[in-house]
Amino acid sequence: MKPFLTALMLSAAALAPAVAHAAAPVAAPMPDANIDKLVALMAPEDAISRLAGKAFDAGMDQQLAADSQMKANFDANPGLREQVGGQLRSQFTAILIAALPSLRTQLGGILQQEMTAAEIVDTLTFFNSPTGQKVRTEVYETMGSAPGQSPQEVQQAAIASVMAKMTAEDYPALMAFGASPAAQKMGTLNPKISAASKAWAEKLVAENRDKMKAMAVKLTADYLARKGTK
Repeated sequence: MKPFLTALMLSAAALAPAVAHAAAPVAAPMPDANIDKLVALMAPEDAISRLAGKAFDAGMDQQLAADSQMKANFDANPGLREQVGGQLRSQFTAILIAALPSLRTQLGGILQQEMTAAEIVDTLTFFNSPTGQKVRTEVYETMGSAPGQSPQEVQQAAIASVMAKMTAEDYPALMAFGASPAAQKMGTLNPKISAASKAWAEKLVAENRDKMKAMAVKLTADYLARKGTK
């Protein structure tokens, strides 16, 4: 699964022109609550659940396109995909949601090390604002519309979508945050965020691949047995 957090981190920083600022203040201890709140906005359970489902559907489409025997079986049994694919989709989504706290812990560690207390507060304030909520909504909608895209492609599409829906009331907040040290810092964190989310997803896939395959075989066999076919 492509890392789906990268675009959110990059989008707000890239939406306004970069403006030079003095060096950020020395990092100070920050309340854990602020980090937790920001990570929850970066990796919201409802959005990730929707993305997981869309990613599974896209993956199944690719699998069917590459496996003629499987495609023929599904074509001959129209209800097979809904029955088997639906249950596998739910299982896949449940696996990601159950592991979400571990991803949030990793992201929180990155933010703790790299961002100052002021930067955390400024980012949290922006993403909680009406304009920031628009940015977050559009980023996740864009990712959900094409889960196979690269982070760079998602970012470009998300920026275009966000800018198309911005109003005159949004621009002051957008420009102010885009030119802030917090937004600049977010841009520099992209490689770490991307690497952490990718490693997290790959680990989950590796740990659950055999289980998902076995479940698929059993569900298919059960479905065909109920239909009285072999």
